[in-house]
Amino acid sequence: MERNQEPNQSTKPKSKLFTPHNLALMSALIAMQIILARFLSIQVSDTLRISFESIPVILAGMWLGPIPGAIVAVVADFLGTIIHGYGAWFPPLVLGPMAVGILSGVSTKYIFRSPLAETRDTWKVAVTVVVVGILNSFLFGLIGSTLFSIMVAGNTTAFPVLLWTNLLQRLGSKPFTIAVNAVVVTVINRAVYKPVVRQIVSRA
Repeated sequence: MERNQEPNQSTKPKSKLFTPHNLALMSALIAMQIILARFLSIQVSDTLRISFESIPVILAGMWLGPIPGAIVAVVADFLGTIIHGYGAWFPPLVLGPMAVGILSGVSTKYIFRSPLAETRDTWKVAVTVVVVGILNSFLFGLIGSTLFSIMVAGNTTAFPVLLWTNLLQRLGSKPFTIAVNAVVVTVINRAVYKPVVRQIVSRA
C-alpha cells in the first residue's frame, strides 16, 4: 500500500502549478498586462515605450512562481501583439518580460524566501522590483527593442549606435518607471495578497 501511494505523492505537487484557481489568476494578470502595454502606454520611439506593463508580470512571478511568471509574460506579449495589430510577433522582445517573470519568482521564492504577507517583507518586494526592472530596462529590453527597430521597423542605423541612443533615452525615463513599479507592486501586494491571493494559492 505504501508503494502504491508514493507515485500519487510525487505527482501531487506538480499538479499545483496549473490549478483552476491559478489559471484564473494568471488570466487576470495577462489581461492587465495587455491593457497596460497596448492601451495605456506611450510609444516614444521605435526603441522606447513608456508603460507600466511589467507590474502584472512581476506579480505573477512573486505570487505564483517563475514558470507562471514567464507564461504570463509570453502569452500577454503574443496576444497583445495580435490584438493591437502590430504585425508579426517578434520573440526577442519577449525576453525582457520573460526575465521579469522568472527573476521575480526566483527572487521571492528561492533567494529572499519571502511569504509576502508580512509587513517586514515589504523591502524584499521593493528590492525585487527594482532589480528586475533594471535588468529588464537596461539589458534584456534594451537589446530586444534595438533588434526590433533594426530587423522589423527597418531602422538602418548601425546596431552599436542605435543601442547607445536607446540606452540614453532609457536613462531619461526608465528610472522613474522602475520607481513607480516598485511603489505600485508593493501597495498592491500589501493590499490583496494576504486577504485574497494567498487564499487562491493555498487552494492549489
